[in-house]
Amino acid sequence: MNIKFKEVEDGFKNEIYVNDRLIGYVEVNIWNQKWKIYPYFSFNPMEQGILYVEYSSFYKAGKALTKLYSNTFMPPEDEEYEDNDTQPINMRGVIFNKYSP
Repeated sequence: MNIKFKEVEDGFKNEIYVNDRLIGYVEVNIWNQKWKIYPYFSFNPMEQGILYVEYSSFYKAGKALTKLYSNTFMPPEDEEYEDNDTQPINMRGVIFNKYSP
């Protein structure tokens, strides 16, 4: 995953790109010097609280926006496939006919 930060509006705003796709921006509140995120995509309403969190740097805010994007649109990369839904089958006593029609 390739993440880029592009500074706009004299450093008061940074656009965030993931794999050369604009996913939103982070903007600083000039009175308290905290950064907030503004996504350009829709996401799970249960994660709506992230819009009200303020971050101490544009980098931390951008990483939070990127994490929200990856949780919404990208499949997990590090997880291995585990098939826990199957049960072993007892094959004792089963006879296979090698002369099937």
